[in-house]
Amino acid sequence: MHASSRVHFASTLVLIALFLGAILLACAWTAADGPQVTRITRPVELPQQVAADGYVGSKSCLECHADQCRSWGASHHRRMTQLAEPDSVLAPFDGRTMTLYDQSYRVQQRDGQYWVEMPNLYGDAEAAPRIERPIVMTTGSHNEQIYWFPSDDGSLRMFPWAYQIRAEKWMPVDAIFITPPRDSVARRPTWNHRCVQCHTTLPRSHQFNLQQGAEVAELAISCEACHGPGQAHVASERSGQGRGAIVNPAKLTHQRSSEVCGQCHSVHSTFDDAQAHRLDAEGCSYRPGDDLAKAKKLLAEGSVDQFWSDGMVRVSGREYTGLRASACYQQGEISCVTCHEMHQPVDDPRPAVEWANDQLRPEALTNQSCTNCHATIAADVPAHTHHALESSGSQCVNCHMPHTAFGLLKASRSHWIDSPRVERMSQSIDWNSARPNACNLCHLDQSLGWSANHLHDWFGQEKPDLPAEEQEVAAAILWLTRGDAGQRALLAWHCGWSAAQQTSGTAWMAPYLAQLLDDPYAAVRFVAGQTKDRLPGFADFPYDSLADETVLQERAAAMLQQWSKTPAPPKTRRAELLIDADGQLDQDRIELLRLLRDERPINLAE
Repeated sequence: MHASSRVHFASTLVLIALFLGAILLACAWTAADGPQVTRITRPVELPQQVAADGYVGSKSCLECHADQCRSWGASHHRRMTQLAEPDSVLAPFDGRTMTLYDQSYRVQQRDGQYWVEMPNLYGDAEAAPRIERPIVMTTGSHNEQIYWFPSDDGSLRMFPWAYQIRAEKWMPVDAIFITPPRDSVARRPTWNHRCVQCHTTLPRSHQFNLQQGAEVAELAISCEACHGPGQAHVASERSGQGRGAIVNPAKLTHQRSSEVCGQCHSVHSTFDDAQAHRLDAEGCSYRPGDDLAKAKKLLAEGSVDQFWSDGMVRVSGREYTGLRASACYQQGEISCVTCHEMHQPVDDPRPAVEWANDQLRPEALTNQSCTNCHATIAADVPAHTHHALESSGSQCVNCHMPHTAFGLLKASRSHWIDSPRVERMSQSIDWNSARPNACNLCHLDQSLGWSANHLHDWFGQEKPDLPAEEQEVAAAILWLTRGDAGQRALLAWHCGWSAAQQTSGTAWMAPYLAQLLDDPYAAVRFVAGQTKDRLPGFADFPYDSLADETVLQERAAAMLQQWSKTPAPPKTRRAELLIDADGQLDQDRIELLRLLRDERPINLAE
């Protein structure tokens, strides 16, 4: 061997030895003040952005559609899925240690990479009881941000802690979803299994062949997710041959236009195992402008974790499922773009961050989207609503699209455009799966019987045969005390809704919110805590929804005691509110209602 070759060969061996030594040191080490930890340093198979089936990526749109790309860049669709990098990660990876179910989790940043040290939850047989894994990807940028780490089977798994952006705090995943305690650690789906399907463009998850690694056309929900593959359009424009084929959802029929959104914003499934395998390997066959029902099995009913007993969706993010059940859609021409716009016009005076919140057209913030069709009602709105013109009761959406869906730790509007009815409530086989009606979500201090009487007098609705309790006690109190976890969270949110506070008053709310401060569901506690801050006299009341059980119970008792020290105003001393003429709570009645609380496990699948 030539001398220079031997030197080069020897140098290579030294480098290999140093590299292997570093790997060994990194993969099995013992901290001076802690247990043995295995650090994962092997290459991570990130989802690959691979052009396929005519998809060419949003960068190809920029050269001609700068304004549209700019507004898309300000949207939450743009940042739905991102690689974990300094400009995308919102949570502080600052070396803190967090404890969940007696297990500790440590987050830190090192050399531009984000790391989590955690229990070896997923059974890497060669690893120590604790393991350090890199965070490689994020989901969300507006309400919560979820973090993903690689597991040994090739999939990406959800870190059991997420960052709640509005509250600016780390929270366990099962504290940001309505999910039974301890669910987030072991039962959360892998990213490849479900999340990839709606949080990227043209995903091929390869769930049945994880070693191949997931592929997407683009990590974001990008231009081609709504406009279809752009290769032919781009090529035609660049060649000067005129406009190539591209889909503009605004120019489709109202059904086909809404289905563009419905490909993700719906409750759907696959038709059979064969289709599930094709979806996994090739991606969904749906393209904007197609008949969505041929590509996805669209569900109109399901479990109590997805639908109310009357068939209305009860989780957020499934708006198309509600819309397609509406008479305005079936018999009229309403569509998603009637109210929403995917690109903010350049002359829209709203800040981009305000527009991006719901991407609503300016007219959708008024009654105009409804009165464009309902001209007779528009001529005399108070005659129809029986409320003052400028009141919240004369806003079409408050009666016909009430906040009966829940997700992202807040209530959202139903998109099944319907009229408030009490008879649906009474005909429900199970009270605890009944959807709260619009009247009692604003008039929180009134009973179902009160609403039934007004709906009969105003609209001729038949009075239902209601049990005595539902005629005597405010419906909100019944939902807050004996409802399931989803109902309790929904009503806790409504107690903080400005329209309901103005209509119902707030002086009676504190004792009912207090009982939710130690609720078994952390998400319910969080919403109750947020609403507590909006009650007069309680904004500075110290409370942490993630405290241990003993502290939570003490806080609940303290809030009740603080309320009892202030005499209730005379107008709140009413039988419907279980407050007597002396301003005292009917504790026995309330306790009986609590004993009837629906304790069934609820997992609202957002």
